[in-house]
Amino acid sequence: MAVDFRCENCGKMLSIDAEPGTLARCPHCRKKVTVPAGLASLPRPHVPPNAAPPPPPQYQGQQPPGEEGEEEPVEGEAVMGAMAMIMPWVISVFLHLGLFLIMLFFVMVVVNDKIPESVIVPDAVLNERNPGGVMNPKTQQLSKSHNERRTVVKRYSKREERVDKGKTEKTVELLAPSADGAKGGAAELGLTNSDSRGGPRSRFFGSGGNAYHIIYVVDRSGSMAPTFDEVRNEMLKSISRLKPVQDFAIVLFSDNKYVEGPAKRMVSADLQFKLAANDFLKKITPSGQTTVLPALQRAFTLFKYADQSRPGNLVYLLSDGDFAGITGGSVYVAEDGRQLNGNPAVIAWLQDNNKAKKVYVNTFLYHSKDATAIKVMQQVAQQNGGRFKQISSDE
Repeated sequence: MAVDFRCENCGKMLSIDAEPGTLARCPHCRKKVTVPAGLASLPRPHVPPNAAPPPPPQYQGQQPPGEEGEEEPVEGEAVMGAMAMIMPWVISVFLHLGLFLIMLFFVMVVVNDKIPESVIVPDAVLNERNPGGVMNPKTQQLSKSHNERRTVVKRYSKREERVDKGKTEKTVELLAPSADGAKGGAAELGLTNSDSRGGPRSRFFGSGGNAYHIIYVVDRSGSMAPTFDEVRNEMLKSISRLKPVQDFAIVLFSDNKYVEGPAKRMVSADLQFKLAANDFLKKITPSGQTTVLPALQRAFTLFKYADQSRPGNLVYLLSDGDFAGITGGSVYVAEDGRQLNGNPAVIAWLQDNNKAKKVYVNTFLYHSKDATAIKVMQQVAQQNGGRFKQISSDE
């Protein structure tokens, strides 16, 4: 039996063949409605066509009965829309960050490749005690200050042992610098008068002195080939410890010739020129005979162009033998007219050109016990205010 009534959801007129009190689906809004039971007794129950549709029922915080799960929530659609807008930006940020990290990695690789692997890092502080002795460029007496220093320290030790109730038998005196340099405790701490007059310390193979201007005159003859790597490393260590206020040069000798580098002049001891010295020494290959005079002459010429307001000219002269060579060595005509060659020529030239002792020469005999070489090296050092050191193969 068909029952006519209005849909309580959309207000449309319905004519549904269903039992009163049962649920039926509205063909217009597709919602389930209950067939009214009060209209079942009427032969053809009708609701006036022009009657206003009843207001939809109000539900307080609850869904209408029979509608669970039929409408999708609005919140899910909003979240998905927001994610669709944000994700392209997030992907772009991560992509650019990855490209930046890759570029940074390549930059670090390129920069590291430019740094030589064998560069010796300069020491920050030169505070080692007695690195081969402190040479005062104002005097030829090299041992006096050192002996006085040792005496003062010994005297202080004895005095310290006799201390009783805070008193000493003698008044402690402060020793001021003399012409030989600082004395007493100041000298033991390395605070020599030559630091102000002769320049900061330098050292080479454990022997050194105070000077602002330093030149390494080193043997590069063929006999040095087996051990030249060791000498090269010691030169780099010595150069790396120089302070920026000092300057230096390198002159290598063989066959009455010299190889000069890297700038063919005195250069300041800053990092730029220390690295250049490292590159220069790596390319040196020993060959030829041990003939030194042209290299010494070049070193003395370089000292003339150094800043004379800063005193202290020091030569580190290293060789593995004397300077006679197989063919007699270098030739020099002395001021008295004598024509000399080999060892006598070197000694005579230094006597004629270093009379004022403005240049001090420290000599090193490397891996040799030859009596003639020892005598020549000792004589050169003694006559030119320097020190002689014999370097054994154990060092």
